Amino acid sequence: MPAAAVDPWAGLPEGLPRGLPEATQERLSGLRRLLAEKYPAAERKPGGILPTGLATVDAVEGGLRRAALTELSGGSGAGALFIHTMLRAVSREKCLAALVDAARSFEPEGCAPSALTRLLVVLCEDPAQAVKAVDLLLRDGNLALVLLDLQSAPLRQIQRIHASAWHRLQRLVEQTTSALVVLTPQPMVEGARVRIAMNAQWGLAAQRRWRQDLAAEMVARVFPRHAAALHGASGAPGGAEWPTREESVPA
Repeated sequence: MPAAAVDPWAGLPEGLPRGLPEATQERLSGLRRLLAEKYPAAERKPGGILPTGLATVDAVEGGLRRAALTELSGGSGAGALFIHTMLRAVSREKCLAALVDAARSFEPEGCAPSALTRLLVVLCEDPAQAVKAVDLLLRDGNLALVLLDLQSAPLRQIQRIHASAWHRLQRLVEQTTSALVVLTPQPMVEGARVRIAMNAQWGLAAQRRWRQDLAAEMVARVFPRHAAALHGASGAPGGAEWPTREESVPA
């Protein structure tokens, strides 16, 4: 019998971050105050697009939609390269970002120090706790990018997240100028406004190559979900069908 879906906020009032241990909430609040003090004049770009630097992604809409939830599906290798690419984008755009890691898989080695100083990393025990952490971080006006990395978490745990949790995050990010990206092993996030399917396959020789060179070789298919798609029509460019949660990432 399949496990029942989990709604992290069932029966609780709307609008309050909940579920994180008190000590964790205090640490996050302290980090938010520290960011506000350190970057009091941080530029906040109203809506629009956050460029990624990946040609196949930026070619469709120019980058990541702000005030929207984007789901990126693919292998963990492609996801890790995407995260490092976005750290370069954060450094280039001189903005702040947060990475919520549901499986403690983030490896900062090789990241530019200028990017790491602009990154808040939150390590979580499981996907449910990670979703709650994102709920809290989206309320911070200084964060231009929030990354939720679920790719290394057990698939069964991710599938147990209730659809209402994803719709809640979409409603929450719509009230901000942040770009929210959820990295998953396969399409499964209800309410995503854009889905990106990434494919990357490398051999052992890839370990001796620069990350930016490998990232440039990644193939991405971008599916923006426009107003028509929300009412049942396809919103992908060129008539491509909006991928469902059952569809696997292309090989």
